[in-house]
Amino acid sequence: DVPRVVGWWLLGSAASVFGMVVLGGYTRLTRSGLSMTDWRPQGSALPATEAAWEAEFERYKQFPEYQRLNRGMPLQEFKEIFFVEWAHRMAGRTVGLIYGLPLLGFAAARMIPMSMAPRLALMFCLGGSQGLVGWWMVRSGLEEPPPDLDGVPRVS
Repeated sequence: DVPRVVGWWLLGSAASVFGMVVLGGYTRLTRSGLSMTDWRPQGSALPATEAAWEAEFERYKQFPEYQRLNRGMPLQEFKEIFFVEWAHRMAGRTVGLIYGLPLLGFAAARMIPMSMAPRLALMFCLGGSQGLVGWWMVRSGLEEPPPDLDGVPRVS
């Protein structure tokens, strides 16, 4: 028998994943995903000063997306797409915490039936793998596109 709180946790986790899918779609549609040119597993704060924003923007200018599609983009527009990608990455980390921390707590309290444990652990691993896929997609989009394509930088 599964405690009711475990069911509510799974429902909340599913809702957070749905929200992440919506935010990911918005990130993709606004072409914001390549605005952050580095990827740190622990995340990072938004640039706090105008100088920090300008330094981040200068890094972005070194990559094909800026050079081919966004040349001349003003700093304010960069801040907007950067924020969307930053929010997307931070939301992904938050989804991991929303799922992972209660999973550990419920497992330690033996509130998860043994029949569910392998599936819940697998779902945690699959969720974590999404972070790796996201890193791979961004990394691939920061490289010069192959000459046989139309020259537009794309995430994989």
